[in-house]
Amino acid sequence: MTGVVRRVLVVGAGQMGGGIAQVAARAGFDVTLVDTTDDALDRGLASIRGSLDRFVRSGHINSEDAARALDRIDTSVDVSSSASGADLVIEAIVEDLGAKQGLFALLDAACSPEVVLATNTSQFQIGRIAESCQHRDRVIGVHFSNPPPLMPLVEVILGALTSPRTLDVVNDFLVTCGRETVLCRKDVPGFISNRLSTALFMEAARLADEEIASPADIDKVARLMYGHKMGPLATLDLAGLDTALKVSTALSEHYGGDRFTPPPILARLVAEGRFGRKTGSGFYEIA
Repeated sequence: MTGVVRRVLVVGAGQMGGGIAQVAARAGFDVTLVDTTDDALDRGLASIRGSLDRFVRSGHINSEDAARALDRIDTSVDVSSSASGADLVIEAIVEDLGAKQGLFALLDAACSPEVVLATNTSQFQIGRIAESCQHRDRVIGVHFSNPPPLMPLVEVILGALTSPRTLDVVNDFLVTCGRETVLCRKDVPGFISNRLSTALFMEAARLADEEIASPADIDKVARLMYGHKMGPLATLDLAGLDTALKVSTALSEHYGGDRFTPPPILARLVAEGRFGRKTGSGFYEIA
């Protein structure tokens, strides 16, 4: 384990935040998982426990390893006090720029200047999130793939002011977590992965919207012809259609053209409250 980072603060106990906390705890780091309510933290811990149980049943880890990982995770609803003891902070809250900027202003004030502040944003430029910080050189993008415990790749994004030391700390942490990395060298919306994936996802959604094929057959092409583990529509259901609509709309507005424009079906499903797995229905009905 890297000597610089011992305790990791993960802000946001949802699917991404809980998954990131699990990855860090399994790698031997002490983790504090923070959210706004005890109920949210309870749900996050339950999800982590269920994920670890699945790893045990599949034979990837033993029950003792799972128990040790859970023991390394503390929870709190107090961001400021938790931040004061952290060596690395990873933000995984809602994809709302104002909310992220407000949180980073708080973290910048609560953490000592050498503590790295990382955002798991899937779309916003790192420089925009760092605008609220005095020490902008310690802000960096660390975009985990979903779900974090299963996906080996993490996209690291440099802001214009991100320091070499900040990048080194993050790289050391991710290597210890057993993750591969790619580096997005320019601070552009969507970075590498979401520019690639959003173009694919929106075209898959257009195929469904135009009733050219069923969601199952569209996903089957991606899985059996292109070797994807999950089809694009199933992946959208997993990630959340509400989040996908925000990301695709923002990228479309920034870059123009049609490649990222969300088709009507996506806005319709979101308006109906069908966000994917978290609501029980999206492109698919989920048991």
